[in-house]
Amino acid sequence: MILVSGEALIDLIPVADEHGRYDAVRGGSPYNVAIGLARLGEPTAFVSRLSTDANGESQAAALAADGVDLSLAERVAQPTTLAFVMRGTAQTGSRYSFYLDATNFDGAWPFPKVWPVKARHLHVGSISAVDPRHGESVVAALARAKGAVTTSFDPNIRPLVTPDRKSVVPLVERQAALATVAKASEEDLEWLYPGRPIEETLKVWSRLGPRFCVATFGVKGAVAYFDGERLAVEAPRVKVVDTVGAGDSFMSALLAAMDSDGALGAGATPSRDRLAAWLAFAAAAAALTCTRKGSDPPTRKDMAALGFA
Repeated sequence: MILVSGEALIDLIPVADEHGRYDAVRGGSPYNVAIGLARLGEPTAFVSRLSTDANGESQAAALAADGVDLSLAERVAQPTTLAFVMRGTAQTGSRYSFYLDATNFDGAWPFPKVWPVKARHLHVGSISAVDPRHGESVVAALARAKGAVTTSFDPNIRPLVTPDRKSVVPLVERQAALATVAKASEEDLEWLYPGRPIEETLKVWSRLGPRFCVATFGVKGAVAYFDGERLAVEAPRVKVVDTVGAGDSFMSALLAAMDSDGALGAGATPSRDRLAAWLAFAAAAAALTCTRKGSDPPTRKDMAALGFA
């Protein structure tokens, strides 16, 4: 089982008409990753706080419908977190404005005190990893996981809500150092390290402790560093409808591909010879998500239709 920890929220996405309306869509980067993993056939559990309001019930029902285990999710009375989405382009991605205080985000994250017997991987990231309310508990969870399960980390920086850079960078580096796999977008790394070349940051992160590091570049594909060796993959060309959730689909597909090759779990050692295939699978999943409105990650059947077994 893959454990995914982090926020679940409602994305309010503007409708392209003169009335200023919004579509309410279930989201949150970790929520999307959990859905994406489950759709790819991976046994997945969501470690989070879900509201008991109508939005929280809708999130729980959708997770369960895709087969996500909710036994590690805590149900709380606080209302569901909201995010207003400002659509971007294929190059820039979307922007987000969040309402976190006094919501289901505002409380201790329910990491299990003892790892479930079936757990083989922990994924963390996004606002719940860099916000002061949860950052240190995420570090502690990654530290406890070391040796027991493999781990992954995606900072998924949101500039409008992420605390000041001076406090966030050391926290992000501590989390990256404890992860088996560290993934970030070009936009994340430009915010964290203004003026520093993206690939220079990948090299630095690689020396902190991860088995390998990946940076995604939207339509320009992705670059990974594995034991100091560079590997790049192109993004499939598609007609972009929406970029929401593309990075999350990349993350879930990367983990699913690794798991299919036995590269997740205690004692597993990701190998360089399969990295290109994992990245290609992840890039294809992200591209397919961009052809759909909102975060709607692909299933195994969808990926098979693209030629991936």
